[in-house]
Amino acid sequence: MFDHIAECMARFMEEKDIKQAGKLPLGFTFSFPCRQEGLTCAKLINWTKGFSASNVEDKDVVTLLREACQRRKDIDIDVVAVLNDTVGTLMACAFKENTCQIGVIVGTGSNACYMEKIANCDKIKDLHLEEDGMPDEMIINTEWGAFGDDGALEFVRTCFDREVDEKTINPGKQL
Repeated sequence: MFDHIAECMARFMEEKDIKQAGKLPLGFTFSFPCRQEGLTCAKLINWTKGFSASNVEDKDVVTLLREACQRRKDIDIDVVAVLNDTVGTLMACAFKENTCQIGVIVGTGSNACYMEKIANCDKIKDLHLEEDGMPDEMIINTEWGAFGDDGALEFVRTCFDREVDEKTINPGKQL
C-alpha cells in the first residue's frame, strides 16, 4: 500500500516538475484510527471503512511511508506532521479564521476534533507544557466513530445491528 502511495507521489511530482526541488516537507493525512505518539509518529490501531492491508496495524505509518519513498530513490520528502483528516480540516479553517475551534468530517465515516485547554487533559496536564513556552491548547481527535466499541451501546443494539456487525471486517468496532 505505501509503495503505491510513494509511486503516486513520484508521478505527481514528475508531472508538476517538483522532483528536483530538493527535500520537500510533507504533511501526511492518514484518516484511520491511530495512536499518535508524536508529531511524526502514528501507529495504526485498526483498519476501518472497508480498508485492509497486511502488516500495518500497530506500525508507525510515517515510517512505512518514509521507507516506501526511500526504496524508490527518486523522491526526497520530509514528513513534518502526520494528522487525521478532521485535524487537517480544523487547521485549514483556523489558518483563515483563527477563531475556528472544531473540525468535522462526514464521509465514509464521521469524526470530529476540537481545541481543548491542556490543563483539562489528564494524560498530559502534569507535563506542564505551557511552562516550556508551548501553547496552552491542543487539538483533541475524538474518534467518535469508535463510540460504542467498549460496549456502551450494547443495551440499544438489536438483532439486526448484531447481524450487520458480525459481517463487517471489524466486528464490534465502529458501531
